[in-house]
Amino acid sequence: MINEFKIIKLKFISDILTYIPLMFTLFYILCIDLYLGPSWHKTAIQIYTGCFNAITPLILSITVFQTIKFEEGIGHFNHILSKTSRLSWALATLMYIYINYVLSLIISILNLIIMSENLNISLFYLLTSLLFNILITVIIFMIGLFIKSVLAIVGGIFSVIFNIYFGVEVLGDQSWYYMPITYATRYIPMYIQNSVPYVLTLILYVMSLIIICGFLMLTIKKWSGRKIND
Repeated sequence: MINEFKIIKLKFISDILTYIPLMFTLFYILCIDLYLGPSWHKTAIQIYTGCFNAITPLILSITVFQTIKFEEGIGHFNHILSKTSRLSWALATLMYIYINYVLSLIISILNLIIMSENLNISLFYLLTSLLFNILITVIIFMIGLFIKSVLAIVGGIFSVIFNIYFGVEVLGDQSWYYMPITYATRYIPMYIQNSVPYVLTLILYVMSLIIICGFLMLTIKKWSGRKIND
C-alpha cells in the first residue's frame, strides 16, 4: 500500500488540482479572520471550527475528483481492474486524499491557535476533525468511483449544505447526534458547552464507519468497472 501511495503522490505532485484545497483553505481563513476580527472568544471559535468542518467535504471532493478522473482517463479503470489488490489501491488513494486534506486542516489549526490562544480547544479540534471526517471521505470516494467522478464534487457540495443546516445551524440541534457526518461541525460547540454525548455519538460513528468501509472492501473486490462516456 505504501508503494501505491508513493505512485499516486508522484502522479499528482505537479497537478494544479493538488493545491486547490490549500488555496481554498487560505481564502477561507482570510475571509473568516476579517469577519470575526482580531479577538476570538468562544462564539468566534465555534463559528470558525464549525464552518471549516462544514466546507471540508468540498475540500475532500476536489481531491477525490482529481484521482478518479485520472483513472477514468487512462483506460476506463483497466489499470485498477488489472491490479492484484484493488483494495490496496483504494486504501492508498484514500490515504492520499486524506493527507491532502490534513495539510489544509493543519493550516486552519495554526490560525485558530494564533487567533484564539486556546491550545486545548485547538487540539480537540484537531482530533475530532481527523476522526469524524473519515466517514465523509469514504462516502464521497465511493460516489466518485462507483458512479461518476464529477458526482464527487456534487456530493461534496450537498454535504456542505447538509452540514450548514444540520451541523452549524439550529435546525439540527435535537437530531445531529443521529447524523454522523455532522459530528465534526458539532463537537467543538458541544465541547465548549460541556455537553458532548460521547458514548452515543462514538458508538454510532464507529458503527457507521464499519458499515461503509465494509461495503467498500466487499464491493471493490468484485467490481468490474463502469461505462464511461468519452
